Amino acid sequence: MDYLDEEVMQFRKSAKKSKYNSLESGMYIKDEIIHFKEVQVLDDKVSIMLPDTFVDMPQEIAKIKYPSEQRPQVIKMNSNASVNFTFSLYETPLNENQIENALEQFREIILRVNPAFIFYDFVISEEKNLGWFDFKSYGLDEQMYNVMYITPIEGKLMHGIFNCMYKDILEWKDAVQQVMLSIVDLTQEKE
Repeated sequence: MDYLDEEVMQFRKSAKKSKYNSLESGMYIKDEIIHFKEVQVLDDKVSIMLPDTFVDMPQEIAKIKYPSEQRPQVIKMNSNASVNFTFSLYETPLNENQIENALEQFREIILRVNPAFIFYDFVISEEKNLGWFDFKSYGLDEQMYNVMYITPIEGKLMHGIFNCMYKDILEWKDAVQQVMLSIVDLTQEKE
């Protein structure tokens, strides 16, 4: 392929990325348009926009990917399990004033377990009562990009994780932030 062909392909890719750049329009990720739909998780206490092709991770794969018995309660994955979102709701009380401190504690625990992990952003969205940080971890054969996020649901700690291969960070980073910001506490609507 010559230089001009490569430039034309890059231009087309850029045009698709600018046209498909939201959960509503779909997002252009890894050379395909990913559409999103509203999904309810955690006994219908949480609504979130997720890729419409994501499915529940089968238990046999979850046991390999998350070997601890305290694996996430809900794991949604793409077709080859290389990208996933997790959700867990704990009895631990959490309100909007505790998000930053709780998130900092999660980051410290992860850093103690593996000091080689590289941390990037640490974000508190007061508008959405949501906090998250992202980091690079190292698996057996691949570097991973991870985002850990927390928010109060029904006054309790909802904890989630997103991960994909590190080489795909630029493909997924914006989508993940939009997905996290789409979280809705459905228990608040019932009151």
